[in-house]
Amino acid sequence: MAREIRILHTADTHLGYKQYHSEARRKDFFAAFELVVNDAVEMQVDAVVHAGDLFDSRNPTLEDLLETMSLLSRLKAVDIPFLGIVGNHESKQNTQWLDLFEEMRLATRLGKKPHMVGNVAIYGIDSVPKSKIPIFDYSGFSPAENCWKLLVMHQIMSPFPYAEWDCDEVLENLPFRVDAVLLGDYHEHAITKNKTGETWITYPGSTERNSVSEMGARSYNIITLSEKGLEISKRTIPTRKFLPIKVELTGEDKPYEQIFSTVNEYFEEIPDSVVILDIFGDSEAVLSLSELEEYLLSKGALVPRVNDLRVKESLPEEILKVSFSDPDHAVANEIKNMSLNDGGLIIDEIIRSPNISRSRVDEETEGRLSKLIEAMAADFKSPDFRIELPACPSSPASSSSPSSLSSHVMKTEISAKAEFAGEAGFAGESRPVGIIAGKLEITELSGVLRTSDEIENAEQPSNSEFLELTDSDSGPLELSNEFIVPYKSDFPQETSGTSGTSGKSPETGIEFLKDKDNGPETKPEIKPEVKPEVKLEIKPDNEPESEFSESQPETEIQKLAEPGVKGKSGKEAPDKAGKLPEEKPARAMELGIKGKSGQKKGKGRSAVPRQYNLGDYL
Repeated sequence: MAREIRILHTADTHLGYKQYHSEARRKDFFAAFELVVNDAVEMQVDAVVHAGDLFDSRNPTLEDLLETMSLLSRLKAVDIPFLGIVGNHESKQNTQWLDLFEEMRLATRLGKKPHMVGNVAIYGIDSVPKSKIPIFDYSGFSPAENCWKLLVMHQIMSPFPYAEWDCDEVLENLPFRVDAVLLGDYHEHAITKNKTGETWITYPGSTERNSVSEMGARSYNIITLSEKGLEISKRTIPTRKFLPIKVELTGEDKPYEQIFSTVNEYFEEIPDSVVILDIFGDSEAVLSLSELEEYLLSKGALVPRVNDLRVKESLPEEILKVSFSDPDHAVANEIKNMSLNDGGLIIDEIIRSPNISRSRVDEETEGRLSKLIEAMAADFKSPDFRIELPACPSSPASSSSPSSLSSHVMKTEISAKAEFAGEAGFAGESRPVGIIAGKLEITELSGVLRTSDEIENAEQPSNSEFLELTDSDSGPLELSNEFIVPYKSDFPQETSGTSGTSGKSPETGIEFLKDKDNGPETKPEIKPEVKPEVKLEIKPDNEPESEFSESQPETEIQKLAEPGVKGKSGKEAPDKAGKLPEEKPARAMELGIKGKSGQKKGKGRSAVPRQYNLGDYL
C-alpha cells in the first residue's frame, strides 16, 4: 500500500521586490516566504513545489541570493526537496538562477522528465512567451507508469481570467494523463477542474501583495495524494496590512479638514500599514498630495499613497482614441528617425538582440565595430581620400575685430585647385598653403583689412608679438622653419622684389631670387595666396597712397619685411625690395618622400585650416 504524499504548492514569491521603494517592503516578501518554509518544515511535507517567479527580477542582488539560499538550506537540512520552474519575471536567456541552486544541491529544476516523490511523478514547463505558445514542442515528455502525475506551469491558463493558453489543449497534447496542474502567475487563489472533470487546475496565489488590487489574504496550497484520491487545501499567510481609505469631498470649503477628519477615523489601523488614500468628489479645491502623505506618515503609516480621483472635465472623444501598433515596427520607425550611421545601427542591433547576453555586449560591439573599421580602412588609406575643410567667407564686419583671429585665418581657402604634398616630410598631415621653404612664411595671419593710412601709421611689431600670435582654438602660435612643403597651385603668384633676377621652380611654383652680389645662392620668396574674391597687392614704396580698397590688406609678412625686424632665429628679415639676407638655402624635399625629422608637437602650428589625410592615422 502506497503511503500518503503531501506536497506544498506555492508560487509568485517575488523575492527582492522593493515595493514603493521601501526596504521594509522588500523584507516583507522574504518574511512571507520564510513563513511558507517554516510551515513546510513543521508539517514535514514530502516536497515544496514552486510554480515560478521565485525572484521579482532576473538580476537579484547578492543580498537577495544569500537570503534565499539561507531559506532553502532549512529545507535541505530536513530532507525536504525544493522543486521549481522558471517564471517570466526571473527568466534569463540561458542559465537560470534555479540552475545555480541545483548545482548547490538546494533545488531541482523540473522539466520533461519526471521527478519522483514517492509514487508521484512531477513534470514542469517553464514560462513560455505568448508568441511562442502556438509552436510549443510537446515532444520529449517521458511517461511514468502506475503513479500520480502532476504538471507544474507558470502561465495564465483558461478557464481563468486573462487566459493566454488553453489548459485543455496542453492536456490533450501530452502523452499521458495528468491528475493535477499546479500553476503560477495568477496572484489570486483559484481552483477548478478541466472540461472533462478529470484533472484539477489550481493557483495558490502570491505570498505577498504586489499591488493594491490584491486585497485578499495571501495563501499557498497543500496537495494530498493517497488511496482516497487527490485533495487540495488552502493555507493563508499573515502579511502586512493594506489599508484603503476613501474620502468624498463636498463643497469648496476646508477640503483638508474633511480629509483629516476621515483619516483620523482609522487612527488605530494606520500604524505600520500601507495606507492608500483615494479622494473623490466634484470639488475643485487644489490639494498638495505631498502634504497629505506627510500627514499619514505622522499617524504612523509605513507607506502612504494618495490618489486624487476627482472627476475632471471630460476630454473630446477624438483625444481619447487609442491606437495600437506592432512594437517592433514602432522601434524600427524610431531608429529610422534617429538617422544612425552604420556603427550606430550595429550597436542598436547588439543591445536589442535576445541572443547576446549582457556580459557579452562589450565584446560583441568591439568585434563588430572593428570589422566595420577594417572594411572602411581601404578607403581611408587611399592617396586620393581627402577631407576638404570649408573656408569662412570674408566679412568686413567680423574682420574689424582683432579678437576674431581664428575666423579671419579661415579666409585662406584650402582650394581643390591646390595639390598638397601630404607625404613630403610629414607622417600624419598635409601642410596648408603658406608653409614653404625654410624661413618664416605665413600667407595671412590677421586677415584684417586696413587703409593705406593705417598701414603707414601702424606700429612696428616686436619679435615677441610676431612670434607668439594667439589662436583662440590652438593657443600660442609658434612659427617653425624646419620643413619644406612644396605644392602646386593654379593661383597667380606675385613678387615685390625688383633688385634680383627671379626664377621659378617648374614643379612647385615657388619663385627664387638670385642675389647679384652673391652669385647662385637663392632664397625662396613668400608668395601670398590670392583669394578668388579678394585680390592681394603689395605696392612698392614709390607708389602713391590711394583710398581704402579691399585689395590692400596688410599681411604680417609685410611687417616682417621691414628693415631691422628679425625672425625667431635672430636673423634679419628681407628688406622692402625683396632681398633676403645671405644664408644657405634649405633643400626642398621631393614629393612623396618623407623627411627624416617631423614637426615637434605644439610647434609651428598653422593659423590657417589644415587638410587631414585620415588614412595616415589608421
